[in-house]
Amino acid sequence: MTKVDLINFQQALNNAQVYKQRHLLLGNGFSIACVPTIFTYQSLFNEADFKDSPQIKKAFEILKTTDFELVIQALEQSGKLLEGYDNTQSKLASQMLADAEIIKDILIQTIANNHPGSPADIPDAKFNACSNFLSNFITSGKVYTLNYDLLLYWTLMFNMNNQQSKILPCDGFGRDTFINSGEVEVSDYVTWQGTSKAKEQNVHYLHGALHLFDAGRDLQKYTWIDTGVPLVDQTRLALQVDKFPIFVSEGNCDSKMDKITHSAYLYHNFKSFSGICSGTYFKKPASSCLFTYGVSFAENDNHILECISKGTIQHLFVGLYGNPETDSNQQIIKKALELGKYRSEIFKLKTTFYDAESANVWGKTT
Repeated sequence: MTKVDLINFQQALNNAQVYKQRHLLLGNGFSIACVPTIFTYQSLFNEADFKDSPQIKKAFEILKTTDFELVIQALEQSGKLLEGYDNTQSKLASQMLADAEIIKDILIQTIANNHPGSPADIPDAKFNACSNFLSNFITSGKVYTLNYDLLLYWTLMFNMNNQQSKILPCDGFGRDTFINSGEVEVSDYVTWQGTSKAKEQNVHYLHGALHLFDAGRDLQKYTWIDTGVPLVDQTRLALQVDKFPIFVSEGNCDSKMDKITHSAYLYHNFKSFSGICSGTYFKKPASSCLFTYGVSFAENDNHILECISKGTIQHLFVGLYGNPETDSNQQIIKKALELGKYRSEIFKLKTTFYDAESANVWGKTT
């Protein structure tokens, strides 16, 4: 067992004052902390509809897990191995690979169907607390999220109506302008503006999100202001006509990278994260630090973690929820400490663990 000294979030922020930039990486624990009854894998599994694919539910039972990505990975690997070992089993191998794709669709459908219906379902006090938390990073660095849900987006939009807010978010989306009969007009939908807003963009969805859709020529963002229809309802309607959001739910990091590199938007976000981790490589360590909150440091996110390991960012602040001696926290500690293992002395990575609950991201619990 690895014992670590756990400081509170404010102490971590104080320690981070020596760096020019503070960046933030959010994981599923960010969403669970807000609505634990919805965003855990267990709760999603309980609500998932497997009636058309009972063999998929059986796969979860055999593996004794409710982790969707773990089952996707198992099916993908088993399908490839089976076909390689016995070419007479090509039909079964194809079924396993097809089932892996079905699970991805079920996961998206389940999140959309069980997601809070609108921002009004979340108390303003939670949005205010989350805004205060985010302001520690978005004013001095960038925010990256591995989550698909709308909670981060809703929080940022909540602050757009708050004149006292210090948060000025930019997710890289905007309205296209064009000339019509000699007059400048603005599009009635929001699209990703590509690298033209790269310097301004400070919010990055590394694995996509429920409100981001591939429209072929454009990557569009669903917004409430254009339709008056809640975003979750727009997503549900899109799913009914087989339009799926940009969503990276592959079972392992290599497959995730394949999906990311085939999307200009996702790859731009990944390169941005890689960039803030690398800083001034071969010159001097980047005067920056990275906080993680709700990140499990799982192997299927190694494509993200390797950016930290191979970069020059100076300080990693890792949020741990609950007792550091639990198995899950011990796994996080082990993985986090390993990230700096092969760094040279010039680019040494300092790792500090803080009590995630003390950050009161969604306000103090009663």
